[in-house]
Amino acid sequence: ACAACGRLLPSLLLIGSIKTGSTLLWGRLVDYSEGAIDTGRTTDKGYISKKEKDFFGDPAQWRRGRGWYERAWPKCPASGARTVVGIDATPAYHVWYDAPKNMAAFYGRALGQLRLVWMLRDPVAKYWSYFWELKSYGGDWVRVTFDAFTAPKLNRSRECLRRDPTSPLWPPSLPPPFGSCAPHLDHGLYHPQLQRWLEYFQPAQLLLVSFAGMVQRPAAVVRDVVLHAGLRRAQAERIAASAVSRRVAKEKQNSKASGHGRMPPAWRREVAALYAPFLDRFYSLVGEAGVPVSPCEERGTRFLDPPPQGEGEGEGEKDAAHRQPRELAQRVGALARAH
Repeated sequence: ACAACGRLLPSLLLIGSIKTGSTLLWGRLVDYSEGAIDTGRTTDKGYISKKEKDFFGDPAQWRRGRGWYERAWPKCPASGARTVVGIDATPAYHVWYDAPKNMAAFYGRALGQLRLVWMLRDPVAKYWSYFWELKSYGGDWVRVTFDAFTAPKLNRSRECLRRDPTSPLWPPSLPPPFGSCAPHLDHGLYHPQLQRWLEYFQPAQLLLVSFAGMVQRPAAVVRDVVLHAGLRRAQAERIAASAVSRRVAKEKQNSKASGHGRMPPAWRREVAALYAPFLDRFYSLVGEAGVPVSPCEERGTRFLDPPPQGEGEGEGEKDAAHRQPRELAQRVGALARAH
């Protein structure tokens, strides 16, 4: 979106979610988009800010003001130049309650030009992956067991639900006694979060991307996202074919759960039981609102439900990045004809 400030502000925002393959998708988009997708410059946060600007979510970043964010983006292309789309891929945006409100305040009448992409995954598998992400930080996390990490969080969520079975458990800023009802678990509470985003955006402005679909049909997902961003179909199909025919650079993969097996069955049952009613409401809302889903074969399905025996639970971006890229590229033509 070429704004009045003369900067190419992002019109494509990847708003979620942590541990769902967002880094892998971002890498495929920016590396093989033929320069049509621009990430802006890095900020004082370092390389990660090439992908994640955090501006609309993190209160500390938001307080830096409009001018700070605008300066992170290049000047608008000359009139008649090819279409270039700016992307801000901050996967924590979906969990920040004020993020959609801040976007509305920042973009004003141009809000309708934005296109949002939200990558989603079975919340149980996502929670397991997130635990190993935290463990990878080292320090005190080395001594933290999954039992010690999970038990108090589930107990707090159950306490809130005993007080009010209809509690959304999110956001953490709910008034007492419902504040911080689902620490770390709230990243998988997709239903109340989708409700919040639909207060500010039309359903067609969102594209929900299935993690399983990204793993199994990456060409279709890349093509759908590029089309959602507003680029031409021929260009989208070319980018998709290129993106899945090559390996993704190591720094654009972010899997920490690979090699750690599956969540212990007893814990899986308890965590799944917490999420189950929220997932039911999420599927209903997606269907009723008509929010688009990619790949399109998963529209109208329970596309986040895990496969039998939790297969793929420990799979992460690294695994997805190495799934027979040349074979997948050959399927692009067939996928395009199917849509």
